[in-house]
Order: sequence, then structure tokens, then C-alpha cells
Amino acid sequence: MEHTSPRPQILSHLWLVLGSACFVFVGWRFNVALAAWLAPLFLIRFFRDRRRWYAALPAVPLLAIASYIQMAGGWDLDAWMVPIFSILRPAAFLAGLFADRALHRRLPRWAATLVYPSVSLAVDYAVSFTPLGTILASSVTQFGLPAVAQLASVTGIWGIGFLAGWTAAVANLAWESRADFAKVGRVVAAWAGCLAAVLAFGSARAWLVRPSSPTVRVAGVTVAHPRDYWDWIDAGTPRDTVASHTAELASLQDLLFERSAAAAAAGAKVIVWSEGNAVVAPGGMPAFLERAGAFAREHGIYLAAGVLELVYDSPLSDNKVVMVAPDGSVAFTYVKTMSWYPTESDGVLRTVDTPYGRIGAAVCFDMDFPYFIRRFARMGTDIVLVPSYDSERIRPYHTEVGLFRAVEGGFSVVRQVNAGASMATDWAGRVLARQDFFTTADRLMIADVPTRGVRTLYGLVGDAFAWLASALALALFVLAYASRAATRSATVGCV
Repeated sequence: MEHTSPRPQILSHLWLVLGSACFVFVGWRFNVALAAWLAPLFLIRFFRDRRRWYAALPAVPLLAIASYIQMAGGWDLDAWMVPIFSILRPAAFLAGLFADRALHRRLPRWAATLVYPSVSLAVDYAVSFTPLGTILASSVTQFGLPAVAQLASVTGIWGIGFLAGWTAAVANLAWESRADFAKVGRVVAAWAGCLAAVLAFGSARAWLVRPSSPTVRVAGVTVAHPRDYWDWIDAGTPRDTVASHTAELASLQDLLFERSAAAAAAGAKVIVWSEGNAVVAPGGMPAFLERAGAFAREHGIYLAAGVLELVYDSPLSDNKVVMVAPDGSVAFTYVKTMSWYPTESDGVLRTVDTPYGRIGAAVCFDMDFPYFIRRFARMGTDIVLVPSYDSERIRPYHTEVGLFRAVEGGFSVVRQVNAGASMATDWAGRVLARQDFFTTADRLMIADVPTRGVRTLYGLVGDAFAWLASALALALFVLAYASRAATRSATVGCV
């Protein structure tokens, strides 16, 4: 009687354990850039070792558990929602893994290596148009690798995820063909050439090409909120609650203008507050605008005030940026568009031309949507100010997700974050200043920011790479099953 050695099975399950363990470090609380390259490498091996598709199902709960570990407490979610997000988080991984398992034996070797990266990218890209944006995409975990991150200026973040997935698939091909490596040498060489080109381009852009334009001093100001004012909105913004905290809201404004005066004294010509930092009671906006205009005139600065204007007996979150010019006028008002709260935003991004370049503003979660923020690139924007509000367990990851827009669009970004990690970067994603809300007492961040951006290929062609990769995924399915049908037809004909 022939017995099957348990060693291959043990080794196969080891790949599952290693892949799931690496997935804990893909994004969110414990983001490690290299983990996004290793997780699919191990998981592809496990999935390919399964003779039946359902034998790979243990990966689903393990990846969900890994997601729960990395996501729990990261967002202000109801307890019942965290498990749902934990299941959704690995959706693109799983789609690519199951597709790779089903198709890799039916395709030429070179084509088989493209299944996982193209399918997982197609799913991530589709999700980016949902209210989740790119917060779950594996591509945005790579901000910590500057040479790789620069690829976003050409392909958007999508090329980064594709490259990491292709690397995992090629590594598995090389492993499977180790006894006769010559057969796959061309495929490996093509991958190595692409990787080398990406690293050479990225290294040059990240470390050799520097902004040549003059800089402007930009300050970010945050004053800690004594309570969560969005709880009031969740409760419908009761009049009595707001009225009983009038003095508290006035004190918040006093502190914001006080710290902004310190920023102006330090030479700041542009000042941005964190998201909703000034909480304005209904009817209080005219007085606030008068004060903000007088402040801007007195100090000769542009003030991007993050304001949460309350609306009585309503769940509406009038969460906006009011850009006040040095002459005291309101240059523009932008209302947060990508919000899980009801919003009356018109969805139009706005800019103002200044002596320091064309300056625009977005709010926090807006930056998670490449197709939306890409409009700044088409508008020739030089600096984007981003008032934001995060949480302790999602820092600095969520800030880094949004900073990819700087690399994609060729503009500098100053993201000032309440309860998170504030950062300022130039158009190549080089960090000019950073500040951790939880380790800094005086939350005043100052950065000298280039006054001119650059034009990028992604800003010109948009998501062309993502569309091509999605089309490739579909073509690979057609090729695999058309080949299978042709083989069956030929077999029947021979009979």
C-alpha cells in the first residue's frame, strides 16, 4: 500500500500560516511595506497546492482574523461593523488567489504570472469607486518605500500593487521550475528588468530630482477637542446640548487664533487648521468669518480654517474648509465630499491663485479617492491643504494613504491631523515635516513647501494602467477557458 508523506502537507499549511501572519502587517495598525510583497508569495503557494478550490477555504477565516487584528480600533466603528470590514479587507487578495489557482495550469507560464496581480488590482480598483475608497488597497501600504512609491506618478498606485503581485507570482514560478530554470528564464528576466527600471526611476525621482522653486512657509494648527462633537451630530445636534457648551466652543476658537498668531510670528504665510477644529454653532458663521478675515488682514496670511458648522436638529455634517485671503475676503469654501455623514457638498474641488502658487483644499477622507483628487492635477494645483481627523490606531497609515495623491498629481500636500499623524510632503512624497498628535504637546507644525508642482503622466492619463490591467484580467480568463474548450473539442474529435 502506497502512503503519502505528511511533510508536503505540513509545508503547504506552513505557507498559509506565514502568508496570514504577513497579512497582519499589510496596512492599518502595523503597516510594514515588505509584508505586502511576502503575503501573496506564501499564499499563492498554498492555494496552488490545493487540488480542490474548497480546500483553500481555511485561508478565508485566517485572513479575516488577520484583518481584525490590524483593523480593530482603527476607525470609530460600531462593534458589529468591525467583523464585516475584516471580511472585506482581504477581498482583493482572495479574488486574485482563487483566480490564480484556477487558471495558472491552463495558461502559458508567462501569462500565468499575470493572473494574480491583474485580478487583485481589478478588484482593488473597483472598490476605489465605493465609499471605501483606497483605504483597503494593498498598493497604498508602500509609501515607506520611496523608490517604489514614485511609480504612482506614472501609473497611479495601481502599478505598485501590480508589481508586488507579479513579484509573488514570478517567485512561485521560479520555485516550481527550479529543476529546469532555463524554461522560465525569459519570464524571470522580464520581471527583473521591469523591477530594475522601476527602482532606477524611483530612486532618481526620490533622491536626485529636487524642487527648484522657492518655498513658502506653511503652518498646521491643531487644538485638541475636549469631546467628540460628531457625537452631537449622531444625536441630531440637540439645541440644548449646543447651548450648554457655548463657552467651550468660544474657547476653542480663541485657542486656534492664538496658535495661528504664533505660526504667523514664525513666518508662516499659509496656515491650515485640522478637520472641524473650529466648531461653530448655528448662526455663528458671520461672526466667525469676520474674525477670520480680520486675523488674515492683520497677519497678511492665507488661512485655511477647518470648520464644523452645526445645524440644529439635523444629522448634517457641514464639514468644510474656509479659505480666507490676506485681504480678509473668503477666497473659497469647500465642503467635504467623501463623507459617511450626510453632506451638501457640490463635489467641486476649489483652488485660489496666490503669490505662493495655486493652492487647493480637500478634507481628510477625500484624499482616499484618486479619481476625485486627480482633478487637482488637471487644475495645475501646486499645494493642497488637507484638514483631517483620524484616530490613534490608524496613524500614520491613513495619512500615508492620502499622501500618495501628492506623488500621483505632482503637487505638495500639507495634511494637518487631529488625533493622528500630521505630515507635509513635496510633490515626490518627500516628508518635509511630521508631527504625532499623541506625543506632541504644542501641536503646531511648520514646513517650507515648494511653491510650484510638476506635471505627471498619471495626472495626464489618469487610471489608464488600472483599466489595462482589468482588461488583462478578463483576457486571461477568456484565454484560459477558450484553450480548455479547444482541448476538449480536439479530444472528442480524436475519439
